[in-house]
Amino acid sequence: MLRKNSIFKGSILILALLLAANFGLAQDEAGETAEKLMIWQLEAVKDGDYQRFIEHGNKAFKEFMDEYYFDTIKLQRGAKIAKGYKLEYLGTIRRIGMRELLWKIYINGDKYELLGSLSLSHGKVVGFNVD
Repeated sequence: MLRKNSIFKGSILILALLLAANFGLAQDEAGETAEKLMIWQLEAVKDGDYQRFIEHGNKAFKEFMDEYYFDTIKLQRGAKIAKGYKLEYLGTIRRIGMRELLWKIYINGDKYELLGSLSLSHGKVVGFNVD
């Protein structure tokens, strides 16, 4: 009976480790995808490309982020982003139905940083902001 119990516990431990490893890989992939999307959004702002900016957005994002709002972001942050930047991932906040990912944006040649946020739901952009 002791041997059977040990085998069962060992099997559970191995299963838990495998699930944890798969979960970690899934989170890394999601993080890489989110960073690519953040760069995509920043490059669209830098280049003034509205269609590229809304390309990965869900329906609500495409409706809310009209060209006027995009132009506001572009005018306020486009010149700084155009200097070049480096991202530092700060973390994720889970909200109802979405994840909000935060980055510190270091602007080349500037002593101040920007705070960037990208909200995702089901792999689609649902929010974007640079302060």
